[in-house]
Amino acid sequence: GRGGRVVKVPEVFIPPAGARVMSLQDGTAKMSKSAENDMSRINLTDSADAIRNKVKRCKTDTFEGLEWGNQERPECTNLLTLYMLATGQPKDAVLAECGSMRWGDFKPKLADALVEHLRPIQTKYADLMSDPAYIDGVLAQGAHTANETATRTLDAVKDAMGFVPLIRRQ
Repeated sequence: GRGGRVVKVPEVFIPPAGARVMSLQDGTAKMSKSAENDMSRINLTDSADAIRNKVKRCKTDTFEGLEWGNQERPECTNLLTLYMLATGQPKDAVLAECGSMRWGDFKPKLADALVEHLRPIQTKYADLMSDPAYIDGVLAQGAHTANETATRTLDAVKDAMGFVPLIRRQ
């Protein structure tokens, strides 16, 4: 029939932590793959050595201990949040484990956590990239399925708007 709800309106989901992952070089700027400085981000395909090097060289401060939420220490909050996300630990557990650490002790711990967190993703990526024919098949099937879904949705929208179907002459 005409009218009614045709297209579902998406609802936003913003996770409580990690919605914005900040740069390794500036804790007030969002981490971005388009940033000129490759040292400002962890790429999903970075090697373990590259991740360790980036974490080792990331911007920190001279304050004692580690803490969340101090506006004078955005990099500290950022790196603790990365550790929390990589380990799956709650904030209070991370603070209990790492709050008294110095950067020289915390950075290797963070790097190891990031390497381990990314390992399954990198393994799956390597497996997929080793079989281009499989990827081509998945893309072709996805395109076919998306086209069918889009056609049905477009037909429903046209019907709801009162468009008359085209009559094709033979």
